[in-house]
Amino acid sequence: MTSNDVETAVSRLQSRIPASLYEVAWQYSMFDWYSSRQSTALDFDLDPEHLAYLTPSAKSSLFGEPDSLVVVYADLSDPDSPHLRPDEAGGPVEITTYTEDDRFRVGHAYPESKTSSMTDYSITTHKNADAHHIAGLRDDAWGTNNIRDRFTGWAQSEYAEAVLDDVDGAEHEILSALTELGEDQNAMERLSDSFLNLVSDEEEEIDALITVRIKLPGSDDWKFPGEIPILNEVMRAKKADRLQSISVEEASGEGTGFVSNNDSTVTGGSPGLFGMYGKKQREHFANLDTKGSSAWRARPLEFDTAAAVASAGSLFDDFSRGLGSSRRLYILPYLAARFSEIEEGTFEWFYDRIYTRLRDADSGAEGSFDDTAEDLFAEADRVNDYADAENDSQTEHDVAFSARSDAAWDKVRFAVVHQVSGNPDRVFFNTLDGVSPAVQLENAHNQITGSAAFDSDGIFNDSPKPESSPLLGRGLSLVRYILYGGYFRRTTEPTRSSREASETPGAGDIDDSRMRRVRNLLTETRIDSTSLLEEYIHQLVQDQNEQFGNDNGYISFPKRSVVEQYAQIHALATMGVLDTKKTIPFTHAHMPDEFEDRDARLDDFIANHGALSGDAEQAVFTLGGLVGRISAFQSYENVSSTLIRRYPVDYLTKQTIKEVTKEVLQMNNSYAEAEENRSYQTNSRYTTRLADTMLSADPQSWRLTESELQWLYSLGIAYGLSDSSLYEEEEETEDEAEAEA
Repeated sequence: MTSNDVETAVSRLQSRIPASLYEVAWQYSMFDWYSSRQSTALDFDLDPEHLAYLTPSAKSSLFGEPDSLVVVYADLSDPDSPHLRPDEAGGPVEITTYTEDDRFRVGHAYPESKTSSMTDYSITTHKNADAHHIAGLRDDAWGTNNIRDRFTGWAQSEYAEAVLDDVDGAEHEILSALTELGEDQNAMERLSDSFLNLVSDEEEEIDALITVRIKLPGSDDWKFPGEIPILNEVMRAKKADRLQSISVEEASGEGTGFVSNNDSTVTGGSPGLFGMYGKKQREHFANLDTKGSSAWRARPLEFDTAAAVASAGSLFDDFSRGLGSSRRLYILPYLAARFSEIEEGTFEWFYDRIYTRLRDADSGAEGSFDDTAEDLFAEADRVNDYADAENDSQTEHDVAFSARSDAAWDKVRFAVVHQVSGNPDRVFFNTLDGVSPAVQLENAHNQITGSAAFDSDGIFNDSPKPESSPLLGRGLSLVRYILYGGYFRRTTEPTRSSREASETPGAGDIDDSRMRRVRNLLTETRIDSTSLLEEYIHQLVQDQNEQFGNDNGYISFPKRSVVEQYAQIHALATMGVLDTKKTIPFTHAHMPDEFEDRDARLDDFIANHGALSGDAEQAVFTLGGLVGRISAFQSYENVSSTLIRRYPVDYLTKQTIKEVTKEVLQMNNSYAEAEENRSYQTNSRYTTRLADTMLSADPQSWRLTESELQWLYSLGIAYGLSDSSLYEEEEETEDEAEAEA
């Protein structure tokens, strides 16, 4: 590697800030070229434009395998008398082992989507067939990709002829001599016979690359195709033509390159990215093109760009993580800057510190991809927040680049793509800046879990225990959890009767239930609070039903789930991404950190939460609070049929709330009268407020939806279960069981 490689890579970046995944793909092609230049296997000059079309890792499964490389030797040292290598010098062909060090030299260009009749782009091809086939003796239409048609087919193709017309000198001699060899029937028969002499019989199966080593005019050295520019140029021409001729008519035209912004011949024949804007897609705008077949109008790309896009799929795969059920998330870091704004040192820093680390991380379930991604997110957030750039996790490379790291991080963005594979593969969302919104939500969430409600005197302080949940606690690292969908999947369910979120979206689904709110967040579309509350209730009902079937000694109520939802919905409201036009608001104000007693704490909680600003809302919440208080007492007294079991979350409606209120108040009075040593005066904070608010209007006239009513009821229960003494109050000593599950 030389410093000139960095200069070349930077100079080939875009002159504008990447504005689509296509620009990201082009940038990745430059990182891939730079990576190739660093390899000790690339010890010869290889034009970047040619490398962009090659696929050096396409058949990596053959590395080190015996009999995995078939090499034909063509002596063109005298271009007027081309011949195969004589027997005394080793014969015209050998079967050897394909190694990782050979991957650039062989100059192999593999089709992105291989079919049984795949196109030979490069003179090096791949075949897994019997020896009879590879010897070139099969005479039907399927007998391609063999040692003879390297000369009779590839070297005599229209693409080789077109390149031949544009060159002279030694390059012209090379192509002409290869063609002449292909026309020499005796030489081709000798080649087939020599190959069959190397195998046990004609039925022996061979899985190998087939290539040609050439002794160039006036030279004594044997060169592989990748080392010969004119052969790479034929490959490039053939692959470029394929980008405009396959499956579509009029796939190219004169236009402006979508990525390069240059006026030139452009094509729409690329395979697209993630199945989007592929060559088989037709015109979507009526009357713009009456023929409906000019694919280049939809997404015009210069041919070099189209080649980069064609190879980007395999590059992007190294930056992806399977999420189960055919779901895959791509996290694609890139430099959000113009090439004129990127210093060579910044390019090296990004390649080494970010690109290479994430590319090389194992994306398996037990791999390092998750931790690596989380480390990068944390470092980006730390630098962007102007925190101290030096910490214990820095590597020697970080220290070496410390002078530029903080400024360079400002140019880093993470594109995020969520794809569900199937027939067809579908992208449910993509964004060029997926991490920033997730970081903002993480900060908002930590602001909520660090607020007075979770502080020392707060109602949810250690209730439930922070370590029992990934959404509770202080200073949580949530970015990866958000991007992977767990942040919303933990708190919501699409229906009350099944776990649909674990299912793969069907062919007709327009969204992925498990990731729809991640899409909202990352694409800056507001999250509908109506459907969010509905799915909150679905989750609570399923959780509560599961707990009703478990006899684990805890109160059968999903308090932890409610508190997680409380933190989440207020974090979303704080961030400003929640659409509450049709629901109660979820604003909250700063509350004091200390309270005189539980009455003051309840008053402050209600006063500082927008969702509890109306009489109806307060009535439902305080009813739930009283149910929680009584159920805690019942659990302490080993009463199995608690009020929570009698009046579960989904029982409460506008039609049943009067009945429930009456029964709860009667039971509260009964316990107060029966317990001589227990004061129920503390519950008056609920009963007094409940009576006042419940009588202010007929519940049938409330504007609350059923989901709002049931969620406020759940929040009240969670509050009541946690409403134990702030201090050792004389009038009441409690040691009540808590529901931590």
